[in-house]
Amino acid sequence: MSNLSQDEISKSGITIFQDKNLYSFNLDTILLYNFAKTVKKGKIVDLCSGNGAIGLSLSSKTTASIYLVELQKELSKLAEKSIEYNHIGEQVQVINSDIKNIQDKLNHDSIDMIVCNPPYFTSKETTQTKNNQVLAIARHEIKTDLSEVLYTIKVLLKENSHVYMVYRPDRLSELFVKMSQNRLQPKKIRFVRSHISDNANLVLIDAVKTVKENSLIIQPDLIMYDGNELSVEGRKIIDG
Repeated sequence: MSNLSQDEISKSGITIFQDKNLYSFNLDTILLYNFAKTVKKGKIVDLCSGNGAIGLSLSSKTTASIYLVELQKELSKLAEKSIEYNHIGEQVQVINSDIKNIQDKLNHDSIDMIVCNPPYFTSKETTQTKNNQVLAIARHEIKTDLSEVLYTIKVLLKENSHVYMVYRPDRLSELFVKMSQNRLQPKKIRFVRSHISDNANLVLIDAVKTVKENSLIIQPDLIMYDGNELSVEGRKIIDG
């Protein structure tokens, strides 16, 4: 039985259909949407898009064509429902496909910007997803892994174009090594902490596809809460 809801990210004006029995966007999604510096035209890919929340919401910021690339049919159908409801079918398109086959749908070196919220957990790690296969695939490296995701980004991106990702700090060294193997140079990173004294639980990354050496900027940490209340910046991001 479905549990459909209609939600919105940071007052984007775009309604997102979600089935909360399957998968719902969370803070990761909202932070990545706000972190990404959106190109004004060209082509954007939301890779591992889930129900398409980030890519759909980006349509309010740009005239670029947006492609929501998602393996799972149930989530792709929700994205299609959102596209129809928001009347953005001329701008946003769902590609329900394994990323292994993405070059059948999109050309090499043709994309101006990518946003990606990939599976964080290895297939061996355990989270509360065993009774929900859709959520398990979204969060765990069951159908794809970090190496394949980064290779796909390299293949699709134009030279000197950007990818924006959200990931786990405890896998950051692995991420940087594999980015380098795929000609992706981290340009900016920002750690996210729940409270100022907590360890970072997320990291936002802006990387560029280039063969040139790149200096890395570490931005000030984003602290989401001040005590039990959202911080000023946290509230600004959530409320848009």
